[in-house]
Amino acid sequence: SAMSSVLYLSLTQFDRCKKAEEADIIILEEPEHLNWYRAPGENWTTKFKHVVGIIHTNYFVYAQDQPAAFLRAPGMRLLCSWMCRAHCHRVIKLSGTLGKFAPEKELVENVHGVRGTFLDIGEDVRKILVSKEAETHPVFAPDAEPTMYFIGKMLWSKGLGSLMELIKYAEESA
Repeated sequence: SAMSSVLYLSLTQFDRCKKAEEADIIILEEPEHLNWYRAPGENWTTKFKHVVGIIHTNYFVYAQDQPAAFLRAPGMRLLCSWMCRAHCHRVIKLSGTLGKFAPEKELVENVHGVRGTFLDIGEDVRKILVSKEAETHPVFAPDAEPTMYFIGKMLWSKGLGSLMELIKYAEESA
């Protein structure tokens, strides 16, 4: 039978599982940890015709910075690999630097997605922009002060410490 629908699932969207009967394909965001505490029931690979896991975080590197890293890091690598092998037909890594999870199932691809929350916010902004409120809105009015919005994570474990060191070095070297 032809594949008729796709269901996207991240850690915060388990409520969408009730729609699983309507989907042939499921895309799991970060399957390597999404399944650590998975609820009992059918395995994803049994419930869906095709399961794609998208990996974008290197938890092995995080574990190397934790206490007892000599135990945690190898354990984390094993657990992540086990989860991907058990719960995915295909694994897409956003970067080749992420290590090996299930080499026979892996691809490195540049995949982009947008969370529903961002789409909802965008819809709210659109409504403001097409209303009379836009003319006097503190951010969107024609005479509003220019502003900038940044979406991102600033975490030490994601390299913020290294960035700070590089900025300091650049300032001292200039």
